[in-house]
Amino acid sequence: MQQALNVKHLPYEIDARNRFHFYENYWKRVALELLIKHFPPSSDKTVLDYGSGRGETLQIFGNAGFQTFGADVDPECVRLSAQFGKSVILNTADPVAQFGKKSFDVVTCFHVLEHVDFPKKTLGELGRIARSYVVLAVPNLRNLNGVFRRTITLNETNEGHLQSWDHGHFLSLAERHCGLKLVEWGHDATILSGLSNFSQRLFGTQTTIFLETGIFKRMFPWHGISVLGLFRPV
Repeated sequence: MQQALNVKHLPYEIDARNRFHFYENYWKRVALELLIKHFPPSSDKTVLDYGSGRGETLQIFGNAGFQTFGADVDPECVRLSAQFGKSVILNTADPVAQFGKKSFDVVTCFHVLEHVDFPKKTLGELGRIARSYVVLAVPNLRNLNGVFRRTITLNETNEGHLQSWDHGHFLSLAERHCGLKLVEWGHDATILSGLSNFSQRLFGTQTTIFLETGIFKRMFPWHGISVLGLFRPV
């Protein structure tokens, strides 16, 4: 049975003035830096972005020197991704058959697993497609955004999110159940609800980004936007 990516669809264009849109690319750049520490880029090293969206991962990793490929269930995303590398419609029912075992040096998957019906199945498949590394990011259940809110409503959660993890539970999923071994965690940005909102109102987006990717992240690295890690297939 085919897995649907049930997404409250990502925008086809992002607003550079919106810091949350900025972070959609920032965690990809953090992931690239993490990968390069262990796997220096070259034109013969291949990267498959599973759920390539608008194609920013292909652009960012391609500019760094990797040979990039994209796959997505949305034809418009495939078209957008194709500006930066070869892109195809994703066969979510059997991506291992579509691409082949050990067919790419690296597989990236950023903020996709929370949308799939069977994340254990998908994550295991990513590990079988990758020869060397799998780079992953999912929303962090342990983030501090809205920590002082008094009520919880559906308006605060993406309607396509079917599950979420903190670092410990994601590590358990990856290592105990999906044939992956953690190499290193990465950290993107930590939003401190009231302080971040105060900074945004008084000082604007750039100052707030500086704080959230700097001192706030250093103070609370495990409370970032993403659970982000570099893994090896085993």
